[in-house]
Amino acid sequence: MELKNHVICIIATLTLALVWFCISRVRKAVAAVKPPESTSDSQVMDYMIGMLKHVIEALSEVGPQARLSDVSKAIVDVCLATLDTSLVSLFTIDPFVGGIEYEASEGISSSVQNAFIKLAGGLVTERDNRDPWTLDVDRNILDDNVQVIRDSGIRSIIACPIRSAAGASGALVAYYGRNAAPPHAIHLIQAIAAQASAMISYAHEIEQASIFRDGLAGANKELTTQAAVDGLTGLANHRTFQQTLQDLCTSPVGRPLRTFSLIMLDVDHFKMYNDTYGHQEGDRVLRTVADVLATTLRQGDTAARYGGEEFTLILRDADKHEALAVANRIRHAISTQENNKRKITVSMGIAECPIDDTTPSAIIEKADRALYHAKITGRNRVVLWGSTEYNSESIDENPCINVQSEAKTVLVVANDRNANHISKALSRTQCQIDIAEDSAKAAELLKTTGFDIALVALSSLPGADVKSLSDITAIHPHMPVVLITNSHLLEESREALHRGASDVLIEPYNASELPMLIERNLERCRLERQRMSEHGTSLMLQAIDSLVAAIDARDHCTAGHSHRVTTLSLAIADELNMPTDDRAALELSARLHDIGKLGVPDNALNKRTKLTEAEWELMYQHPVLGSKIVGTIDELAYVSTIIRHHHERLDGTGYPDGLQGPAIPYPARVIAVADAYEAMTTKRAHRKCRTPREAFIELQNHVGTYYNEEIVDALGRRLICSGELTAIPERKAA
Repeated sequence: MELKNHVICIIATLTLALVWFCISRVRKAVAAVKPPESTSDSQVMDYMIGMLKHVIEALSEVGPQARLSDVSKAIVDVCLATLDTSLVSLFTIDPFVGGIEYEASEGISSSVQNAFIKLAGGLVTERDNRDPWTLDVDRNILDDNVQVIRDSGIRSIIACPIRSAAGASGALVAYYGRNAAPPHAIHLIQAIAAQASAMISYAHEIEQASIFRDGLAGANKELTTQAAVDGLTGLANHRTFQQTLQDLCTSPVGRPLRTFSLIMLDVDHFKMYNDTYGHQEGDRVLRTVADVLATTLRQGDTAARYGGEEFTLILRDADKHEALAVANRIRHAISTQENNKRKITVSMGIAECPIDDTTPSAIIEKADRALYHAKITGRNRVVLWGSTEYNSESIDENPCINVQSEAKTVLVVANDRNANHISKALSRTQCQIDIAEDSAKAAELLKTTGFDIALVALSSLPGADVKSLSDITAIHPHMPVVLITNSHLLEESREALHRGASDVLIEPYNASELPMLIERNLERCRLERQRMSEHGTSLMLQAIDSLVAAIDARDHCTAGHSHRVTTLSLAIADELNMPTDDRAALELSARLHDIGKLGVPDNALNKRTKLTEAEWELMYQHPVLGSKIVGTIDELAYVSTIIRHHHERLDGTGYPDGLQGPAIPYPARVIAVADAYEAMTTKRAHRKCRTPREAFIELQNHVGTYYNEEIVDALGRRLICSGELTAIPERKAA
């Protein structure tokens, strides 16, 4: 049940983001893309990227409430428009009875469908088979089913399984007669199958929900109890928690709300634990945490599983400081639980009603943001929303952080009058403010200093032209940028958002709005990174793997490079105990760090001799191109920033922007070390590879100028664990 709910959440999140249009537009959207007449590698690659984009756009036009039959027809239509054939079948597995159903284009007879199922039924139903395969029917194969297919005029077949997290969903099959399948068809059918997986799974869930809605009216007491309890932990489930919270935030007319505290609890590094030891061990950890929470409850309190590894506690008639004592007992009890794998710790955030807020959503938001600060400030700690007091215990043992006191770094790009006005408005917020009078000086500051957010007055841009806002937003695409303007033109606001702005503030404005404006944009940025982390382990990885394969297909000399850099980067992240969200961003960035090479000409990419100066200039652009490609996906703005800066150096001699020290995103510094080590230890056409020891010594020689010392040292410890090094070489004196 837990897995099914998780899959439903992922699929619903992805699907509800799609445009709700009618299915009839599917053919039209895909048919707009035509294959290139030239067959050069770069044109074929551009065609593939364009075709994949239109496949996604076309399938996105199917409404989230569409029936399975409509979804199946849309998928077949997309295949017909992209795979250069008029004969396509989609086989789907009924998750309720296990039967195989199909949707087919005109010209596919039932005898051909049945022959294919008899011939390759395992392709459709086998859970672990994910690779596409081809069959040459023209070959002299003595099989009755092959003969049926051959007699229908079919000469070759391309088939691709459709798989989801829950198992086998079906298969896509394209049949070819006189004309052979084009070489790119197998990649396109894989991409369509990846998209079809989410749509089919969600359509099944819609049908299942309909069955439950229509057929389970008047369910018995046992089902009612199950609906209120989380099946894995035995605690109240998310729905029960929300209802309890709603009841507590509703009081009779004329009576004040009862005081209560909400504790949000998250298991530290749970995804890493799951990935390392498996889901069964992860479930055992969740049950352990739930048992501790259950033994802590007083009469009238509520403990619930909020979702995934997150739990909640509602403590009635308890203020924040009373809740703090309870939270610390829970934190200590969990950290001392016996576990033969690794120590379990939790982070917690606390908010109080009615002091902090009075609505369920606002109370949850404040407790969740306090939890977030507990996680980013070291984990295994408790944070009170809005508290001005610090826990008297040791900072390592039991810190209590003041959420509102954490300073935010703000870059103000404005003339003296506007800058003074903004600085005065933020004087009581403990923001650390740097001022640049124009965009050029702002760009220089961004090369040496990292900022949480930038406030940019339109008058500070060259010619007061909003298009030049790109000069600021391109350097750190993940950093929220707010444009301040006195223009009420809708087109100008749209252009600002197109150029990378996260928000627009119209003058004149109330100075008291600025702190909330900053909070809103920072929270939006955090939520985007959180969504990216959640999506990163779902269908997005399938598309990313396809893009990585495309890079390897073009750059034969470095095939597998992205995979090896990803492995090294994650090993370093584990050694450094990087937060889960940053680790997820690091993984995606490492996988895609060289995606910009799709735009580098073949004569430079695959050259076996030294590159000319002009060819190097083209190569230097691949981080910028990669950042632009990935940046088109809203949830990957932070990833695009890491990709752009993975060739920067601490001393500012890197490219493309010459960033220095703290201005370089930390994950980009990790990838820089992993990328350099992998490149040095891999044989290239124009040079020999170095031994692990030689490569590591070279990294050490550039510590402090190119690379972070702690990152290089972390790599060294991992290389010793893997046996590539026997000991860390002694570093030469500078």
